[in-house]
Amino acid sequence: MTTPGPRAALARGLAFVGAATVLGNGAAFLLTMVAARVLTPAEFGALGALLGMLVIISTVSIATQALTARQVAVAPDAATRAEVEGQAVRLAVLVGAAIVVGGLVVAWPLGVIFTIPTVAVATGIASLGFVVVGSAAMGISQGREEHLRLSWSFLANQLGRAAGGIVFVLVLGSVTGVGVGILVGCAVGAAIAYRISCPGAWGPHVSRGVATEFGHVVHALLVLFTLTNVDVLLARLFLDADQSGEYSVGVQLAKIAFFLPGAIVIVLFPKMTGGNTRRAVYVATALTAVVGVGVTGFSLLFGNLVARILGGAQYTDLGSEIWLFALEGSAFALVQVLLYGRLATQDRSAVLAVWAGLVVLVAVVVFWRHDSLAEIVTSVVAVSLVLTAAGLLMDRRKPASVPVPMETAE
Repeated sequence: MTTPGPRAALARGLAFVGAATVLGNGAAFLLTMVAARVLTPAEFGALGALLGMLVIISTVSIATQALTARQVAVAPDAATRAEVEGQAVRLAVLVGAAIVVGGLVVAWPLGVIFTIPTVAVATGIASLGFVVVGSAAMGISQGREEHLRLSWSFLANQLGRAAGGIVFVLVLGSVTGVGVGILVGCAVGAAIAYRISCPGAWGPHVSRGVATEFGHVVHALLVLFTLTNVDVLLARLFLDADQSGEYSVGVQLAKIAFFLPGAIVIVLFPKMTGGNTRRAVYVATALTAVVGVGVTGFSLLFGNLVARILGGAQYTDLGSEIWLFALEGSAFALVQVLLYGRLATQDRSAVLAVWAGLVVLVAVVVFWRHDSLAEIVTSVVAVSLVLTAAGLLMDRRKPASVPVPMETAE
């Protein structure tokens, strides 16, 4: 059998992972669309706040995947790779258990602050403990550039979560039903992903180098995903219940625009870890921008249709402003590509720009622009576009070569 060339392999990887991300994220958005029709606008606002909270916390799982993929990609031989993979699974299990326990501790105060049922918060956060394990499995396939296994693992995680949430929200008709459902679905999805990507992988310890790098990646992605989700939490605090529900519908489109080009950075991330990384970063940036222009343009032309599809007939008044959410998500997708490019080279300075954007956004909304949906979303768009420009400038000024990787074992 003839081995495909680099371009053919890249195209095939993008096709496999792209199809999986479209189907998987489509299932996730189907969950929110079903919930929007089952729950009242006020209840859906609570769900939007819960999901925004979970996305922020889920950066731990995304960091697990990114760290695992980078460590596997740079492993010099099969023995080192097997050790790295075992450490990744062990780390994921330990971190997942900590998330479950932490969720039980913080469920009540978070539920009170954001007016979300305590059980929904507890089960929602606990579901992320299983997601971390599934993400480690996906990171192993990603680092090996085994795109078909990665695609099936991604689908197992996403479809399990969505199916569980849909079934339980239909049965229980509440935000708590969503929480319980995604907990069950994520547990099943993680088990399947592990069997597909790395059956039997386990390590006797986690080295200091791996733990240190994991802490940095978690920090960087936690700031990024807090930035991309804090607006729905701010909307929950400053807008009335019905307006918060409308904002949650708009955020669905922002998430589509953010996650739709996700296959691009997933496939190209291992290539950002070796040799001259700048080409891979620029290719990923250009392809992500093309997707963003398409989503934003469609939303601008067919805003009422998009709002009706995402939330139903009761949200058609959002149609004239919904394209702003598409622009927001598209710009944040570019920020993500640029940040991943720096994480691949272990550059720890890029996160400072994201921190600055988060602080500025929260300050602007809290102290100034929070009286309407339009004021909040336009503030987010402005910050996201400035960060995109700053990220491109930073990447041009940084060296393109990759430093010697951190030791994976003591």
